[in-house]
Amino acid sequence: MAGHRVQATLAVASALLLSACSVSTSTTSTEATAVDPGKRLTIGFVNGNTIEFHTCLQKSMQARADSANVDLLVAQSAMDPAKELSNIDDMIAKKVDAVVVQTVNIDALEGGVARANRAGVPIFLTSVAAVDQSKILGAVVTDVKKVGQELGEWIAEDTGDTSADVAVIGGAPGAAADLMNDAFKANLGSHAKVVFDQPALWQRAKAQDVAENLLQAHPKVKYVFVHNEDMALGALAAFKSAGRTDIKIVTNGGSDAGLQAVRNGEFAATVSNTPRSVGEMAIDNVVGLLQKKEGVTKVATVPDMLVTRDNADEAPPYCL
Repeated sequence: MAGHRVQATLAVASALLLSACSVSTSTTSTEATAVDPGKRLTIGFVNGNTIEFHTCLQKSMQARADSANVDLLVAQSAMDPAKELSNIDDMIAKKVDAVVVQTVNIDALEGGVARANRAGVPIFLTSVAAVDQSKILGAVVTDVKKVGQELGEWIAEDTGDTSADVAVIGGAPGAAADLMNDAFKANLGSHAKVVFDQPALWQRAKAQDVAENLLQAHPKVKYVFVHNEDMALGALAAFKSAGRTDIKIVTNGGSDAGLQAVRNGEFAATVSNTPRSVGEMAIDNVVGLLQKKEGVTKVATVPDMLVTRDNADEAPPYCL
């Protein structure tokens, strides 16, 4: 998804489509046996990227694991679907009690879930999930549809009855980015029109290049939705270089830099959904689900907050 809340990004059909789960030695899952509460757990974490969202997510998980007396093994997929699958295979070979995956994309996600199921290893997802709900231990999800909806509605209200050209600078095609984009476009109202939509692959420098292309192609653009704050800072640099302080940027994350940009008026709005919360909830819920503790939610949704200059000081901490 953020870097993002990142977190991202980050990744898929519906972030809230999950329920009870389990694993089995085939692709058809059966209820898993509870882990002895006295057993020291080893959890594998397969991280999808190294941008701020992912590094903060990993720090949060590590700190929570340490406090819970859980061993955390970490692997980095570097936005490579093949590497993600290889990392999951490696965690299975290490006989971890569960694998947590911050996926690269939907294809890797589906393949990784299938591999874990065949090996009988519980698999837990962070940020998003769009697989057969019976195949996973659980998930902590960012409601990316809600993020897109909230930012689309903000622009719809801000434009009022005035027509406006809107651009999108996206993350990577697929997964969370598509869900967020679709919800954003569906809630823009009748006066705002998306005239430009290009991915920047979660990279700040790439987003700056895309923003420069945007200004050449659509100089009358009034609003730009950038899928995370790191990319939004790249777009902001391009707009500043062109003397375009009139363009309103809306984005996603809630990082320290993003919140400061909101306070400064450089971003019009952002949505805070922090990797700190994702990581802490992931460890808590994996342990709870493995030990079959009462009251543990199979699919937990990370709290979010629409942030503008008026409430920026109330946003939660992004990272440890």
